[in-house]
Amino acid sequence: MERRKIKDDIKRSFIKYAVVIIAIILFVYLISLYLIFNVSIVKPNQKINEQVAAEIEAGFEEYRAGLSSLIKDETITSFLSGASGGNETNRILYDFRNEQQMNADFVLLNEEEEIVATSYYDGIEQELSQSIFMNELVNKANKNGMIEERLNKRIMDVNHDASYVFTAAIPGSDGTIGYLMFFLENQLPSTNNQLLFVTDPFDNVIFYSHSFALTTLGKLELEKGHFIQSDTDYFYKTRTTISENDIQVITLTSINSYRLLLFYGLLTMVVSSLVMILVVWIVTPKILKKSLQPFDALVTMISTKNHNQHFQKEHIFDEVQTIYEEYTSKINEIQFLVDQNQEIMEKRRLSEMKHLEAKFNPHFLFNVLEMIKYETLADPENASDMIVKTAKLMRYNANFGDTTVPLKKDLSYLEDYFSLQKMRYGKRLNYSIQIEPYVYEAHIPKLMIQPLIENAIKHNINETHYLLVELTIEVLDETLMLIQVKDNGLGYVA
Repeated sequence: MERRKIKDDIKRSFIKYAVVIIAIILFVYLISLYLIFNVSIVKPNQKINEQVAAEIEAGFEEYRAGLSSLIKDETITSFLSGASGGNETNRILYDFRNEQQMNADFVLLNEEEEIVATSYYDGIEQELSQSIFMNELVNKANKNGMIEERLNKRIMDVNHDASYVFTAAIPGSDGTIGYLMFFLENQLPSTNNQLLFVTDPFDNVIFYSHSFALTTLGKLELEKGHFIQSDTDYFYKTRTTISENDIQVITLTSINSYRLLLFYGLLTMVVSSLVMILVVWIVTPKILKKSLQPFDALVTMISTKNHNQHFQKEHIFDEVQTIYEEYTSKINEIQFLVDQNQEIMEKRRLSEMKHLEAKFNPHFLFNVLEMIKYETLADPENASDMIVKTAKLMRYNANFGDTTVPLKKDLSYLEDYFSLQKMRYGKRLNYSIQIEPYVYEAHIPKLMIQPLIENAIKHNINETHYLLVELTIEVLDETLMLIQVKDNGLGYVA
């Protein structure tokens, strides 16, 4: 399993949470931009569109209703039938026109298509009378009774342009006695960031506040969708259809400033985010190094096992101080148990060594004394030698001072022990010691080898005619020695 460092985890966490915070800020910023766009662009655009559509629809409906009423007015019909009442007819028509929100000029024709009343200035009547388009309107009115349509050609001079016309034939007792026309002027308001257009179902412009996107044929060419692009200009579009005659009301709102706000805002957010991440990347290691310095010192102390190191309390956190105190407490407790166990083991080892030292085989001593008794009569000199060796054995066995002795000293004891045993058993017992001279000074536990040799003799001497005990000592490495005791007794396998 891969090992991790707390610094790396904290650094990754800092960067991860920084990215999350930046993402949240960016998300909130985008939401705010959307709300701003909705409040400052979409809502005003839709409001103006609805307002214009309502005014157009209401204005058109007023002219339709008014025209239907006027062609039945007795004053007007009497005037067209040849009676007097021209002034009253003009007053009625002027009053109606002036009451409407949508500006218009009226023209009243008699049966011979002559202008008998109009709101246009003097001198326009002749131009109107000579217009072919007027004759077309009269023909359509004779056929349909009442018509309304977009004017697709100019019927007067440039200063008296009309966009839409309402025409109705005035019926009399013997047929049509005249014609009444209302010419609506292009009257949409012009604003700084709103472009208004009113078109028919075929995108022919009726009213407009700006010539943007208008063709030479009077059509409005705009892209589909809510967003319109034209060169370097960008607009938000709202389109509403008026139920009567499928009149279209289009509102365009400039979003150039909003695009700049969006672009530079996002650019600022991206740059700020990168700077923030860079600052976190650079500053976090320094902060962690300073903040985790006591923790690092604690880790170093534990890893190097430098338990004597002490912290200055004013430079560390309470948490680290608590860990340090708990750790040192456990270390001291463990060290106390180790020392206590070591003391117990040492006492146990000394006790075993002393027990081993005190465990001198009394049968061996009795047998040696018996041999000395007979040797004193037979060979006093040999008996004297046996006494000396027995004394040395007793002295070495009774010395409770050291628990470890040089190998050379313990081998001297074994030589005396073998010598006494051989005096007892004669040719039935023999031994050999093989050891490298440079290990003579190596220390071994006292009397560690003698019990092994004693057991070899004790359990095999009466079971064989000739017992050979071999002691070999060899060095395996600088700290390990191999000691072997072999015999050819019952357990020996050739």
